[in-house]
Amino acid sequence: MWRLLDFWVILYYVYSYNHPVITLYNVFLLLLFVSNPAPQCDLASGWRQHGSNCYKFKFETMKSWSAARHDCVEEGGDLVSISSLEENTFQAPTGISLWMGGHDSITEGGWEWTDGSPFRYIRWNAGNPDDYFGEDCLSILINDGYWNDDNCQNKRGYICKRRGEECCLKCC
Repeated sequence: MWRLLDFWVILYYVYSYNHPVITLYNVFLLLLFVSNPAPQCDLASGWRQHGSNCYKFKFETMKSWSAARHDCVEEGGDLVSISSLEENTFQAPTGISLWMGGHDSITEGGWEWTDGSPFRYIRWNAGNPDDYFGEDCLSILINDGYWNDDNCQNKRGYICKRRGEECCLKCC
């Protein structure tokens, strides 16, 4: 959301460069640009941008599902939630299964995302979820992008997700 200071910065810019045509439409377009900044991801720290979100693939460190979630929360996000085939396809093949933020630990068969987003899009592997020996956590079979219910104590790599940081006019 734009702030009043951003508005004054825009007007100063327009007037200081002797913009030939200052109309309400020009100011509206500038405000629209400032109010909808492109999200930024900390690429130097390993985050990758897709849409308005940032993703971090952690496949060198193997952790249980709860330890992986704790690590993602410490980094300002959560384990990944997936809402579309496009987002699922973005999860690059690494050759191993990775933890995602889905679980049915509260109600068996009642899958939900840890970040609270709706669990609408699904891509279960054939025969899953099967709750084999009480599997309550979700992993992605990264070779083909299908999902598997998994034992939460297994040690796996994981995918963190967070909203992109907004870049305002005066701070970029």
